Amino acid sequence: MRAIHQRWAEETAAKDLDGLMAHVAEDVVSYEHAGPLGYRGIEEVREICRNGLAASPGPVAWDIPDLTVRVGGDLAVAWGLEHIRSTGADGSTAETWSRGTRVFERRDGGWAMVHQHLSFPLPS
Repeated sequence: MRAIHQRWAEETAAKDLDGLMAHVAEDVVSYEHAGPLGYRGIEEVREICRNGLAASPGPVAWDIPDLTVRVGGDLAVAWGLEHIRSTGADGSTAETWSRGTRVFERRDGGWAMVHQHLSFPLPS
């Protein structure tokens, strides 16, 4: 799980969309930061990722400093606070924190993300 998340961080920085999709199940269900209540299937999630990468023409960094992972049998869950830093075309930088939870299933000898839930905290 940690290696998959590390690869996602590297692939985000490289803006490697195919690499980002490598551990996503065809039948994934994702609850994203914005948009409809849920996205179903790898093509819908791929489009969200494509749009996210395109929104920041400059460098992008993504990490989960305190990633927590639990594995039991053929299921694994990973969660943590996600830190994203991006640079716009004008050189301006943005930094955000959000929450992320992902569920993986062992399929064909590897791990595939079958569910993702992302959210921003509401102001208190």
